[in-house]
Amino acid sequence: MRYFFFINIFFLFCTLQTVKTQTQTNVNLSEFDIDDYNKISLPPLDILFENARNNPIYELAEAKEQIEIINLQKEKKAWLNYLSIRGSYQYGMFGNESTYTDVYTPVFFNYSTAAQNSYSVGAGISIPLDHLFDLKGRTKRQKMMVKSAALEKEQKFEEIKKEIIIMYSNALSQLNVLKLRSESLVITSAHYEIAEKNFANGTIDSGELSVEKQRQTVSLEQYENTKAELTKSLLILETITRTPILNR
Repeated sequence: MRYFFFINIFFLFCTLQTVKTQTQTNVNLSEFDIDDYNKISLPPLDILFENARNNPIYELAEAKEQIEIINLQKEKKAWLNYLSIRGSYQYGMFGNESTYTDVYTPVFFNYSTAAQNSYSVGAGISIPLDHLFDLKGRTKRQKMMVKSAALEKEQKFEEIKKEIIIMYSNALSQLNVLKLRSESLVITSAHYEIAEKNFANGTIDSGELSVEKQRQTVSLEQYENTKAELTKSLLILETITRTPILNR
């Protein structure tokens, strides 16, 4: 029952953490326009790197390193397994019953009690030779395990930093491109509105109107694609670094 209790607590904690994360990044992106994206300022890379230490991948590698460090401390104290200490203590009331008689004395009974205590203390040494001769080797191997876990942790961190750099660079580039796409969309939309008025006045034909509409459509498609790529990069950055960006 205790095991299932802790399992339930663990899943409850994970659920709360998930809800918390979803709350932090729960922003209605459909309402974002170019002004909202222009207001976005990316945190410095060093802050994102530091916050990325809260990433589960890094925390898992760090936990493995701590486990190996604890095992190393245990190996350094393995010689204590050769020693054993034992002891015992007893206390109680002891009774003694006796009878006595001879040819001149009738039989009489005698019963006496007394409190007594006793104790014993001892120590022993038992040294398995294979364990003794391998003690230094096991300690050395465990030190290598600690170093291996530390290197694995740094490797995971470097991989996370590389991904952050890629997403960070993409986001910066896409922010600039989105601004240009937005300006192009404004221009093509304005040209299309003028073309609609000219078509209504009969100064241009449907072919010219269709060309302007096509230009506006292409500009809108490019704008939406760039906005989607930018949003994806920002959301990935938020997920990796545990840093709010879109809803700062």
